[in-house]
Amino acid sequence: MVSTRPPDKTSSRLAFCERSTTRGGVDGVWWPNSADLRTELPDLMSILGSMIGEVRRVVYDPRAWRTAPSRVIRRGVAVCVDPYSLVSPGMIYLVGSHSRDAVLSIVPASCATSVGDRVLAAVTASTVPMTASVVVHLLGSFADAEGKTA
Repeated sequence: MVSTRPPDKTSSRLAFCERSTTRGGVDGVWWPNSADLRTELPDLMSILGSMIGEVRRVVYDPRAWRTAPSRVIRRGVAVCVDPYSLVSPGMIYLVGSHSRDAVLSIVPASCATSVGDRVLAAVTASTVPMTASVVVHLLGSFADAEGKTA
């Protein structure tokens, strides 16, 4: 679990919250630009590295990505990138070097901009711990609302 409180503001594609202690708890959501983990992962590792230490392992849900590397070389160190069906589809788990970790729920890259922005804003504004199922519910309800206004 990310043990230091991340910034309260929403990055354009990353939002943090308090992780629920129940099954499926997440530290936030990540909205990558594409479904290619090979190109998206280095930036995420860089950002989270300042909070959890150098990322040493990544576990991702293969249902959320078209392509993914088996490892990433970062600062001369090989980082294992392992597929695994996690508690909820579309999650990613990063283990840092300081006995800290981060669990993020993925907003699909194909998500409409208005829906993705609303999910990020809702997660950032949340005052209660979050789970992946809450994020999935937010995605669905915001997408439904978007469809009704279109």
